[in-house]
Amino acid sequence: MWYFTKQPLLMVALLIGYQLQAQWAPPYANSWIDYNRPYVKIGILKKGLHSVAFSSLPKGFPVGSPEKLQLWHRGKEVSIISTANQEIIFYAVPNDGASDSLLYRPMSSRVNPYFSMYGDEGAYFLTVGDKPGKRAPRVHQPVDQKLPRLPSHVEKTAILLKDEYSLTTLVFNRPKFFNSYFEWGASRTGKVVYPDSLYTRNFSLKYRAKEAGKAYLHLLLHGRSGTDRKVGIYIGKTTQSLRLAATLDIVGFNFAKCTVEIQPGDLDSNQNGVLRLKSTSTDSYSGFSLTYYTLEYAQEFRMDGQSGKEFRLEPVNEAWSRIAVTGAPPKAMFLDISDENSSVVIESEPDNLMVPRHAGKRQVLLATNEIVKVNASKIQEIRFRKYPAKEPNYIVVTTERLWNAATHLAEYRASEPGGNYKPLVVDVRDLYNQFNYGEPGPVAIKKFMAYMLTEGGSDKMLFLIGHSISQNEKMKRELPDEVPTIGYPASDLLLVEGLAGAERDVPAIPVGRLSAFTEQQVLDYVQKIKDYEHNSAGDYRWRKNVLHVSGGGDIAEITQFRDMLKTLEPLVRNGIVGGSATQYVKQQAMKEVEPVNITTDINAGCGLITFFGHGSPLESDPDIGYATDVARGYNNVNRYPMMYFNGCGVGNIFSGRSNPAPKTPRASDRLPLSLDWLLAARRGAIAIVANSFESFVNPASAYLAKLYQYMFSNPATADLPIGKIQWAVARDIILKKDTYSIANAHQSILQGDPALKVITIDKPDYALDPDNSIALLSQSPDQSMESSDSLRVRIVMGNYGRFRIGEEISVKITWNGKQGVTTRQELVKPFPYEDTLTVPFRNSKDIQNIRVEVDPGRVITELDEKNNIAELDVDWELVKHETSFSGQHVSDIVPPLISVKLNSRILKKDEIVNPEPVLAILVSDDKPLNPDAALVDVFLKRCPDEQCNFEKLIYLQDKLSLEPDGPKSFRLRYDTDWAAGSYEILISARDGSGNSSATSYRMPFKIIDQRTGSSELIVSPNPANSYLRFELKSPKDAGISSVRYQIYSQRGTLVEDKTLATDSLSSITEWYWQPADGLHDQYMYKVMLLDDGEKVVQTFNGRVILMK
Repeated sequence: MWYFTKQPLLMVALLIGYQLQAQWAPPYANSWIDYNRPYVKIGILKKGLHSVAFSSLPKGFPVGSPEKLQLWHRGKEVSIISTANQEIIFYAVPNDGASDSLLYRPMSSRVNPYFSMYGDEGAYFLTVGDKPGKRAPRVHQPVDQKLPRLPSHVEKTAILLKDEYSLTTLVFNRPKFFNSYFEWGASRTGKVVYPDSLYTRNFSLKYRAKEAGKAYLHLLLHGRSGTDRKVGIYIGKTTQSLRLAATLDIVGFNFAKCTVEIQPGDLDSNQNGVLRLKSTSTDSYSGFSLTYYTLEYAQEFRMDGQSGKEFRLEPVNEAWSRIAVTGAPPKAMFLDISDENSSVVIESEPDNLMVPRHAGKRQVLLATNEIVKVNASKIQEIRFRKYPAKEPNYIVVTTERLWNAATHLAEYRASEPGGNYKPLVVDVRDLYNQFNYGEPGPVAIKKFMAYMLTEGGSDKMLFLIGHSISQNEKMKRELPDEVPTIGYPASDLLLVEGLAGAERDVPAIPVGRLSAFTEQQVLDYVQKIKDYEHNSAGDYRWRKNVLHVSGGGDIAEITQFRDMLKTLEPLVRNGIVGGSATQYVKQQAMKEVEPVNITTDINAGCGLITFFGHGSPLESDPDIGYATDVARGYNNVNRYPMMYFNGCGVGNIFSGRSNPAPKTPRASDRLPLSLDWLLAARRGAIAIVANSFESFVNPASAYLAKLYQYMFSNPATADLPIGKIQWAVARDIILKKDTYSIANAHQSILQGDPALKVITIDKPDYALDPDNSIALLSQSPDQSMESSDSLRVRIVMGNYGRFRIGEEISVKITWNGKQGVTTRQELVKPFPYEDTLTVPFRNSKDIQNIRVEVDPGRVITELDEKNNIAELDVDWELVKHETSFSGQHVSDIVPPLISVKLNSRILKKDEIVNPEPVLAILVSDDKPLNPDAALVDVFLKRCPDEQCNFEKLIYLQDKLSLEPDGPKSFRLRYDTDWAAGSYEILISARDGSGNSSATSYRMPFKIIDQRTGSSELIVSPNPANSYLRFELKSPKDAGISSVRYQIYSQRGTLVEDKTLATDSLSSITEWYWQPADGLHDQYMYKVMLLDDGEKVVQTFNGRVILMK
């Protein structure tokens, strides 16, 4: 039984695999093209006769020999009906999506022949040959009156429903697991029908023949939930006389077809009937939907007002059939369109039409008097470009909009700094035309790559520059300005899967994508590549820093995700990179998202950030935020990490989200989180691997483990470009044939250039930090240096380069004192990231300088030997009472402090200020600091909530002033033009060493233009203990120059009498009264508001109680 069970399944799998691979083998889809000829593409949206005037053709297109004009459709020449009267007349059809079947598994599961996933426009290509083109023959047969007229033809009326997508992801009732290729007959379909509802539709067998045979109803239904159900198909004259015609079993989300014979009793006297569908499932959520139904019956040859009509003729054995068409329009033309590419014109009268027959074959006859004039916008000159297959090894597929920027990248990749690649940039529209007969869709890219790889070898990379929308509900017909992916969940790897000898599901070459929308975004990313590959940061040590961020919805998940990442740390520490892993773990066991602050790590530099937790396209959990979120303060210029996200949908860049600055952060069109990190200019990430839809823990952890293995510990792959590393991981995972792991590999999208090398170092780089590597320590922590018999020199050494096990490293330590020089030489073993060496010296109590040199003999070949020396100057008299001294005492590692005032006030939350406030910022540091506005970033949000984003303030020079406030601080003043409204301000500052303020200043406030009215005084607290606070709020035009306040005891004794000036910029004046010790009881206050002439404008009186 085992053999009988397994062998047929194996045969089916082999046949399917052969069927799929055969579709990508020669002859190629461009084999019909003669690259030496001119072509014009003609777009068709309606089935029928069309005309193109010679005058509508592009200027210069040769029409001098009309007989040589040729028309091509889907690689086959089409019969032209006429080229007379300076126009071309031909029969054409729109796009029915036939090539979509190549994206289904099995191909036969594309069961809806009436719907194309990607476009509706058919494509025809007009050219000029060197011999006469194909023409439609004209047949004129004298009427044979002895030949009986055919009584009827077979009418097929299709009703197509396109309300929803059968495998939609927008509702809870969806598959628990998705492959990226199309399956289960995926299609647009009707609305869901649940067991508590009915689907009812009237139908009519119009002009049914009197001697009618049987009539049939063909239906295609889709399951819309994971459960199985039975659907009753009812038909009848009315809703009260329905009979159960059939019961259809639908398994899960699969499709089911059914054909029902319509009985005479199902129709009324006018041949009208009712169709009803009802589920018998007891599961209230077990839905289904109707995708289409077709009525098939014998119909009279009648048109009655129709401009066009198709008649389907049943097979006969005679050479001719005679037909009488009733109600044909004037000047109707009759064509045999049984073969759409080889139409035949039948010249005869409608009431006695002689039709040539092909014995035993069904034929389709078209009657029409309508000729659609093709709009000029649908006529386009095409210049086919013949692509060399062997030479290019870096292929860029992009759009016309992004062409110039993509070419700029290609030029860089062709240069020596860019890798000496042989790039080829292609326009995706040309691929549609050449490799999918002018019809949009990912099949074109896959057929093109099949040609390039089969004919030119597989040592290539594919970089897709452009976005793709594959979420069915958001897709745009004809895919304008898109570089399409396959499926939803999306898979770019399927574009090269199974090609050029690669096994099924295995990508033949690496694929990356830059989902850009503008040329500037592409150029910004290219600059990041150059900065990364040219090491503009100046050193490589930051790339050895790895960040592990883990989440989880409960304690078990938090522990599982944390420990899973911990198991990868040895690969980081002990591998080829020799890195350091820092872990951030979610702190609270909850489903809600928890923010995490990794700004310091990002700005200092990380080579890789790995996230493992939950997520969505707009956030991760823990939430690291957007790279462009100014509140986060990300500023990692030249230090761009690679990122790996495991979190559902974090890598979903295919759902039509393209707005980088929406009104609200939760907007449905906001740019996805991962894409923001990639596209962010001069910050963010250099490459990202993330799942395009849902992530499953076990497949994702297995994938990540392989990725780390190939990146950090496998010498055969670690030096490869990231695209090839990901390709190796995918191949390794897929060949294990686990369904979930295969889908995870397919849906793990590489965002970024596949040619980018993450590890670009081939040598170690032993280095000393000139400020922080050397420390002088006393004999023990409880002894001063002066009381110690010996002192210790602690040396912290770093390896900024590759970790190589080999010869020991020599370290030379020189002790310089007033009494002489002492030298020691030590040997240390190779280390991956950092090592500490402690060397004792006799305390001569005259130390002046310590000099350390790594590899003084330059025995080891390093990336940089200029960083092998560090010195520490020591003033013995200053340090002898200390227990330690190091370069940290003099290096600049302290970030600056900022103090902010608006209209001379330190704001409180939601405080009200006057229009056009003056912004004053004091920046202070522990080191000398020169006034520089570039060191201060001010961002303003012009709304009170999350309905808008922060915008950076661009300083206008005539509004800006800078002045020093001592050697270590400066003041910045800016005269704003901010009008009435609600605002939030965000300010950060840097010092000359690049240290950013640890905490940004952030404050919401309001501007109210209150020019007139009365002043308001608030006195608090009351009762009071140690002080009284007076707060005076005055309108802008109150005319108050000063305030005089008096405090009286209950007996009328004057206790306090002071006058203070008000600030003309601020609407608030506040001051404090601190009573002398021992004062308690009830007191009275009097506050007088004075104008410029010290005249009282307004007076406030009140009582307060002072408590003991």
